[in-house]
Amino acid sequence: MFKGFKNKSVGKIIDSKIQKRSAYSGAIKLKKLAVLIDARKDFDILSVVKLADKLGVRSDQLKIMGLRETSKSGSTESSTGGATYFDEKAIGYAGGFKSNALSNFVEEPFDVLINFYGTDIPNLNLVAASSKAKFKVGFADVDHRINDLVIGTPADNIDLFISELRKYLKILNII
Repeated sequence: MFKGFKNKSVGKIIDSKIQKRSAYSGAIKLKKLAVLIDARKDFDILSVVKLADKLGVRSDQLKIMGLRETSKSGSTESSTGGATYFDEKAIGYAGGFKSNALSNFVEEPFDVLINFYGTDIPNLNLVAASSKAKFKVGFADVDHRINDLVIGTPADNIDLFISELRKYLKILNII
């Protein structure tokens, strides 16, 4: 019951943040890249590093944030393998961020945020909608209002996604 209440509340906050967001202005060059992932599923961090490399982003300008399973230790955040992770407890019922790493992530003005998850997940959608990133990219099966560019490839075909992303970022003169 509480999870449903939280998801409904988060949904309203997402709607509010989407309405307040200004659209892509067309004056972006990709230097700082953020990637938001669903780390509850098997995910290869090396594919994100490969993606950043193909987009010409240095590794020190890449930030990976992932949603993981809720920790039994009570900690709402952790870092491993160059990525930072948060769990459902890091987001309050009113949509506030309880984790410093998560708050810092959404406040940082990345040039591009890639929402690298293939289904609607309220907590990831909230982080994506809250992000101060200048340009947001995601998959077609996720709430399309969050992203400036929606790529219609399957979420499990990473090579095709990278290829399509590069193509469209070149067309938009972002890379």
